[in-house]
Amino acid sequence: MRRSTGVFSIRPLQPLQPLYPMASSQPDLPPFEDQHGSPNHIGSMLRGQTSKFAYPGSDSAFSNTIFLSLYEEEEYFESVQSRGVKKGTDVTEVSTEALARPSVYFILRLFDSLRGYHKGYLDLSGRHPERYYILQSQWNGYLCSFLKLETADDEVTETSKQAESWRRFRHKWRLPESVNHSQLLKCTQTVLRDLKQHPMPRFQLIHLTDLPVEVLDNIINLASLDAAKVLSSTCGLLNEIAQRHLFRTWRIKLHVPSNVNPFNVEYSDIDMPLMAHHCRADLEANARFVLSTQCIRHRINKLVLTDEWWVNRRAHSNENNPFALAIDFYKSITRAFCSVLKGSANVSTLVLCNIELGPELIRRISDTPSLHTLDLHLSRVPRVVRQKLLIGASFVCPRIANLRIYMDSSFQETHSQWYALLICPNIRTLSVIRYGVGPFPSEDAGFWERCGLDSLERVLLDNIDASDLTGFMRWLMISPPSLLTHFKLHMDWAIPDVDVLAVLSSLRPAPLEILVLEGLAQAEFDAFQTIGRWFPELVALTLVRRHNRNQHQNKLALWPHPSWQYAKYLEGFKRLKHFCWNYLTEYWDATPRAMIAFENDFGGVTADGSDAATDPESYPNPSSILHAVESDTSMTTTHLLDAEPSDEAPYFLDSHWMALPFIAHCPTLESFSLMDRAVDMLCHISRGSECSQVVLTPKYCSHLVDSCWDVQQWNTVGSHWPSLPPFARTRDG
Repeated sequence: MRRSTGVFSIRPLQPLQPLYPMASSQPDLPPFEDQHGSPNHIGSMLRGQTSKFAYPGSDSAFSNTIFLSLYEEEEYFESVQSRGVKKGTDVTEVSTEALARPSVYFILRLFDSLRGYHKGYLDLSGRHPERYYILQSQWNGYLCSFLKLETADDEVTETSKQAESWRRFRHKWRLPESVNHSQLLKCTQTVLRDLKQHPMPRFQLIHLTDLPVEVLDNIINLASLDAAKVLSSTCGLLNEIAQRHLFRTWRIKLHVPSNVNPFNVEYSDIDMPLMAHHCRADLEANARFVLSTQCIRHRINKLVLTDEWWVNRRAHSNENNPFALAIDFYKSITRAFCSVLKGSANVSTLVLCNIELGPELIRRISDTPSLHTLDLHLSRVPRVVRQKLLIGASFVCPRIANLRIYMDSSFQETHSQWYALLICPNIRTLSVIRYGVGPFPSEDAGFWERCGLDSLERVLLDNIDASDLTGFMRWLMISPPSLLTHFKLHMDWAIPDVDVLAVLSSLRPAPLEILVLEGLAQAEFDAFQTIGRWFPELVALTLVRRHNRNQHQNKLALWPHPSWQYAKYLEGFKRLKHFCWNYLTEYWDATPRAMIAFENDFGGVTADGSDAATDPESYPNPSSILHAVESDTSMTTTHLLDAEPSDEAPYFLDSHWMALPFIAHCPTLESFSLMDRAVDMLCHISRGSECSQVVLTPKYCSHLVDSCWDVQQWNTVGSHWPSLPPFARTRDG
C-alpha cells in the first residue's frame, strides 16, 4: 500500500484533529472504586507500555504507530532495535536521539520519492506540486554537495581533507558509516537515469478524496483495520469517514502483561496481587476513556470484554494459584463493564471472554435495547444465577436473537453456559461450539423442562458427539421449534452414519430447509435415502465425508461408491436447489469431457465449425434429456492454463459433468458444488424453454479465496449462521 502504480492519492483537505486522544489528555474522572497502594516499579512498567485505549483492539505487544512515508517503518524498527527497545514499544516512548540516528533510509526516501514523481509511483502522501518542489530543492542540494566531493584514485592516498569532506557530507545527509562513496554513486546514477527517461514530473489530477463519500465509505469498510487507521490519519475527510468503521469493535480486557510467564510465575519475584491491581487500574482507565469520548462511544457496534487472569488461573489446578484474586476484586471491573455497555447506545454484539455472567451484568444486558447478539467464549454462569433461573427468576434478556456458546470439555465451569438458553428465551440462531477432549454432558432433565425456544430458526453444533447431546435432542423431539429451518452439524472427527441419523431423527418434526452435515464416516446410500425421506422439503443439502481418521478439514475425500450411484437418492427431494459435497474425482479418471476433447483432437470445435461441447452428437450420454452445454469460457482456473476468453477450459477441469445424473433425478437443482476447505467448484444449472436443454456454468475457484460465490445462504463460512435481527415484538414484551 505504500507504493503502487494507482492514480489516486490523499490530498489534505482540512487541519487534522487528533483522531485517537490518549487517556493522559483526558480530564481526571472519578475512579470506579478507591485505589489502594502506592506506585512502584510494576506500575511504571505497565504504564510504560503502549496505551490500551489509543486504538480499538490495541495490545501491549503491538505498536500504535502509523507509517505514511517510504521506509518510515523500516527506519523506526531499526532504530528501536539498535537501542535495545522492544519492537512493540510505541514511538512516543522512544527518544528523539534513537529515531534521529544516521540511517540509509533518509536518503533512500529522497531518491525513491523523487523517482516516484517522474515514473508515476504513488505513496500515501500523493504526487502534488507543493511536495515535489520541496523534494526538488532537497535533491538539488544533495546533488551539489555530492558533486563537490573530492575522491582519490585509491583509498591509500586519501587525504585528511577528503576524509573530513566526506565526514561532513555524511553528517549533513544522516548517512551511517557503513555507506561508502561508490554505493552512493550508483544510487545517484540510477536517479539521474530515471530523470532522463522521464523528464517531466507526473502530478496527480484525480485524488482519492475526489470520489463520492459512499465509495470512500465502502473502501474503508473493505480495508483491514490497520489500513483503515493509516487512511484515517491522512486528512480530515477520511478521518471522519474512517471513524464510523474504526470504532465498530472495541475491546476492554483485564490483561496479563506479556512479560509474565504463566507457567513459572510462582518462582519469580513478581508481586502478583499488586500487578493485578495495576492491570485493573488500566482497565478502568480504558473504560473511563470510552465514556468520556462520545464520538467513539456512539460508534461502537461490537463490544468485547475479556478476562485474561481467569484464563491463566484456570491453567493452574494447584491450591497455591498465583493468579488467584480476592473475592471482591471484580466488583469495580463489573461496574466498569456495565457502565461502558450502558453508555454504548448503538452496540449490537457483546462478546464475553472468560467473564462471569453475574446478576448485575445480566440486568445490564437486558436493559440494552440495541443489543441482539451475545457471544460467550469459555465464560461461566455462577451457581446463584443457575438456581434462580431454575425456579423462574427474572434473569431474562428477551431482545437477544443470536446466541453463540463456546465451551471447553476440559473445564467443567464452561458447561454452565448452557443456562444462557434460559437467559435468552427468544433467540433465533443458536451455535454451540466445543473445544478440548473428554466428556461433554449437557444439563439434566430439569433444565430442559424449563427451556423453551419457540423462536429458534437456525442451529449449529460444532464437534459435539451425539452421546453428549441426549438431553438436547430429547428436548427437540418433545417440543420441536416450529420455525427451525437451518441445521448444521460439524465434526472434525468422523461420525458414523447411525449417530448422524440419531441426531436427525429428533429434527423430523421441524420444517428444515437447509441441512449441513460435515464429518460423515461412511456416507452410504441409506443415509442419503433416509435424509430424503425425512426432509423432502430441503432447499439446500451439504454432505462432507471424512476420508480417514487423520482428515479433520473439509477437504476432498474418496467416497465408497461412484458419484452417479448417489444421484437417484435425490429423487425424494421436492424443492432441492443446492447440493454440495466433497467427492474426490481423480484427474486421470475418464470423463465425457475428455472423450470430447480426444474426438475433436483438442481443437475445441467440430468439423462443421460449431462448438464441440454444444454438439448433441458429440456428447456420449444415453439420456436424451441431458443435453449439456459448456459455457462461461472465461471461468477462473487456478492458473493451470492461461486461456484466452474464447478458449475452452482444460479437459481435466471437468468436475461439473458429475452434476448431470443429479440433474436427471432432481429437476429442481440449480447449483452443484464441490467442497475443498471452501467451495472449490460451483456449477450453476439453468434450463432452457425445453426440458431437454440444460446449461452448466462451472466456476473453478482458487484456494487463495474463501469462496467463489455467496454460499452463506445454504452454508456457513465461520462457526455460526449469519446474525438475524430480533423480532419486532418479543415473547416477553
